Amino acid sequence: MTEYQSETPAAARRVAVPFADVHEMPLAHGPRGKMETQLVFGETFKVELEADGWCRGYCAHDGYPGWLHITHLAPAALAATHIVTAARSHAFAGPTIKTTLAQTYSFGSKVRVVEEGEKFAQLEDGSWIYRAHLTPRAELHADYVETAKKFLETPYYWGGRSGFGIDCSGLVQVCLSRAGIKSDRDTELQTGTLGKVADTAPDRGDFVFFPGHVGIMVDNKNIIHANAFHMKVAIEPLETVEERSNGITAVRRL
Repeated sequence: MTEYQSETPAAARRVAVPFADVHEMPLAHGPRGKMETQLVFGETFKVELEADGWCRGYCAHDGYPGWLHITHLAPAALAATHIVTAARSHAFAGPTIKTTLAQTYSFGSKVRVVEEGEKFAQLEDGSWIYRAHLTPRAELHADYVETAKKFLETPYYWGGRSGFGIDCSGLVQVCLSRAGIKSDRDTELQTGTLGKVADTAPDRGDFVFFPGHVGIMVDNKNIIHANAFHMKVAIEPLETVEERSNGITAVRRL
């Protein structure tokens, strides 16, 4: 593989597709190209070098390293003004649902609004998205449990962080980010860094860890989690998950 340095070390590029998978190695390396994490439209990937159509670098929001296909990236653009806060949202060719579908965005996508109509907002590419599915980037939503519920029935996807597919630690990271709280990407790190060990029984908002897995309590009995058992984001009794997962390893509370 021919490698060459980017013109600017760690050059910032933005994701220009609905979601972009970040791999351990380029897919040409076979099993070594396994999925690691994911970026959604408008998020930033810092490119350190390019090689045969692939970019090596790291995700700007958490420093997670990996390889991303060059066709998924575009040069850095003007700062986004809004974030998509629906699990998924369509953008249309015009300000009406009866026009051609232009794009589908995931929760967390960072977009730039250039005009606001009564029900739709026009994005910088000329497409129109439903205004109620957008929130100004500066506005946070502290209730990360309610944010997690938006992902119910979203397919489980190892390494996913989007409304198209998400994994357990990705769900935690994305929902906390919406609340303005930074989180590590992987379960193994989250179990030692999220808040503090709970000193009472699990309650709403607590993070419950199992061997290789994590979920968020929606009340004092039930947990929401992206899981490979149901292959989706689901709410079920904590007791059920505990039995299926060979016990709880930690309960953390912010």
